[in-house]
Amino acid sequence: MDGSELELRYEQFLARWLERVEGELGLQVAEGPPADWVRDVYRDHGELPADRFARIAFERKLRAVLDAFPAVAASAELDTGLRVAIRPDATRPSTDFPAGMVMLAELVVQSFDPAGVRAEVADAVQTYLADRYGRLWPLCPEHERGLHAVTHEGEALWWCRAENHPGGRIPFG
Repeated sequence: MDGSELELRYEQFLARWLERVEGELGLQVAEGPPADWVRDVYRDHGELPADRFARIAFERKLRAVLDAFPAVAASAELDTGLRVAIRPDATRPSTDFPAGMVMLAELVVQSFDPAGVRAEVADAVQTYLADRYGRLWPLCPEHERGLHAVTHEGEALWWCRAENHPGGRIPFG
């Protein structure tokens, strides 16, 4: 068996393991091919049981939310003069919640990717400001319309849908 055949088999085993884990946990870890961090987990630990993988994935997501939230909240407070009175909350993996949950206000964070997490955190802060204060934040400097938190080419960005262009980077701690 040559190197390319071994690599193909490795990829097949990785894909089958990840599919099984995602099915047992009822979550999607990544769209498309496995992310680098999933590959690292598989390389370092082999075919972990779903509950052990869930703890690793949960801690990664929680860390990403805790890293992203202070910078996004500070930016919102600086720009608006309004207090962002929400904080991240978490439910660790358990029988009731096999994958655990990381929440910010009403939003359950879905992404495991740092840029995706930042966009979701920004969306939660934006929604909080709108619901609590009736304030639209942030605004596109060119069009004075609300920006939307997105991931684009691996970055967390504020995006102007009025003219389909980036409105700035979502801050990171």
